[in-house]
Amino acid sequence: MIDLNNVDTAAQRSRVIHALRENPKGLSTIQLREEWNVMAPAPRVFELRHDHGFNIEKVYTTSTDSQGHEHRNARYILKPSSSNGVEV
Repeated sequence: MIDLNNVDTAAQRSRVIHALRENPKGLSTIQLREEWNVMAPAPRVFELRHDHGFNIEKVYTTSTDSQGHEHRNARYILKPSSSNGVEV
């Protein structure tokens, strides 16, 4: 079970990978913040790419937040790589 209350960086990285594995079309910055309690997805994705070898693509999109406001933000998509089976 995923602990959404643990806010340390390792727990957030773990949630990002778990969320991206469950959502092959990717997740937006807003979704990672609001649904997965990852306050700063960009640094967690950077760490996953550079420190853990994950192949995560970033594309820009427009998403609506829970208050109904539209934002231009990143959508992160996990791509196949040799690290995708490694736990963070």
